[in-house]
Amino acid sequence: QILSITCDNASNNTVMVEKLAEMLLSFPRAPNHTRCFLHMVNLVAKLLISEFDMTKKDVNQALEEEISE
Repeated sequence: QILSITCDNASNNTVMVEKLAEMLLSFPRAPNHTRCFLHMVNLVAKLLISEFDMTKKDVNQALEEEISE
């Protein structure tokens, strides 16, 4: 018996759960599809960090402006 499936948020995993439910009539589909919490935290963290990303050129330009003042 399968209680739950834990995986990341990729759409192919949703399809896998649907196909599994077709094959195993006792598997209740989405209620037993657990998305990995740490994967979601990682995606959010990367999104937040990307807001502060600067290219090396931008960093050098900012430093030069700071020095010239």
